[in-house]
Amino acid sequence: MWKKVLAVLVVVGVGAGLAIWGAGPKTIATSDEGNVTESKYYKQLKQTPVGQQTLADMVVTEVLDSEYGKNVSKKDVDKKYDETRKELGDQFEQQLAQTGMSAQTYRDSIKLDLLKREAVKANTNFSKSSLEKIYDDYQPKTSASVILLGSEDDAKKIIKELDDKDGDFSKLAKKYSGDTDSKKNGGKLDDFDSTSTKVDANVKKAAFDLENGKYSEKPVKAASNSGYYVVKRNTQEKKPSYDDMKNDLKSLRVDEIMSNEDDVNVIIGKELGKANVNIKDPDLKNALAKYTQAAASDAADKQKKSDK
Repeated sequence: MWKKVLAVLVVVGVGAGLAIWGAGPKTIATSDEGNVTESKYYKQLKQTPVGQQTLADMVVTEVLDSEYGKNVSKKDVDKKYDETRKELGDQFEQQLAQTGMSAQTYRDSIKLDLLKREAVKANTNFSKSSLEKIYDDYQPKTSASVILLGSEDDAKKIIKELDDKDGDFSKLAKKYSGDTDSKKNGGKLDDFDSTSTKVDANVKKAAFDLENGKYSEKPVKAASNSGYYVVKRNTQEKKPSYDDMKNDLKSLRVDEIMSNEDDVNVIIGKELGKANVNIKDPDLKNALAKYTQAAASDAADKQKKSDK
């Protein structure tokens, strides 16, 4: 969550400080060589990418909040906020300080993300075929252990020891693994399913492909670092039925769309169009271009298909 929101934080933070954009000649900085007024600052800042994106986020927030704000409560925002604070622990305040953000600014960015999610949900056709595909691809909660080695050859040596000497996976993990988080637990990771983002993608795939109690016969190249894993699947829960998972599948479908920036831009562009957004300042006329152009391109593609 934090990585996704971090890019928004700086923009939202600047926007909070520019709530009086276009105000009169109030001086915000003085020197013996001259003063900087709000209007001068505004004129300079609006030419920058940060200034353009700040306006875009402010407009998008206003439009989506008007349409979907009733579905995003303070409780929802606080829940996401607390989850991130718990995940980062002592580093949370440090991360905020490094970006020059306040707790409130971070909450504002979370709210914007939740509003986008509501817009995606409202503009998504949850067809049975799309939900069935997600169900087929879904892997339920899985318990796995890993040994992270620095090279492929080192990983092969561990596999050979497991093969030839019936080695104890847990003991080998404690002795050799470079994964400091799981090492003390004999290589055991926190349980995960196919939607989890905290586990290396290649480790997940390897664990899902294995049978309970089996370990990888070949080293698994890490997707997130330069090492190699030996992966063991401990257990996997039984997959729920399609009907039992139907509501969760809709949420997973929204997650799928939210991970594709182009798809999200199309939806936001449509919402801006419905709200008749009109930017008056010619210097900022392209601030919403990535949304409006995405929506226009999507509409044109659909028209071409319907004409065939």
